[in-house]
Amino acid sequence: MNQFSPRKEELERKISDLETTLHDLKRQVQEEVEAGQHDAIDHLEEYLEQADNKYANLRMFLVTVLNEIRTRFRDDSDKDSGSLKQ
Repeated sequence: MNQFSPRKEELERKISDLETTLHDLKRQVQEEVEAGQHDAIDHLEEYLEQADNKYANLRMFLVTVLNEIRTRFRDDSDKDSGSLKQ
């Protein structure tokens, strides 16, 4: 069994090295995640402004569509009223 001891020690050393490397990689990933969150927070105001602009554009579009529908119904109503009077 003594002959397996150096092999076992070498494997344990490699495992320890791999665990250290894995720990470092996990730390790097966590740093990247945190950096991404900070970046997102830094740009939050820009994202909110973009959302506000999109909402304003949608609102203007809907107002235009509603006005167009009202105009068409009014025109159709006027035509119907005119034909009844004749």
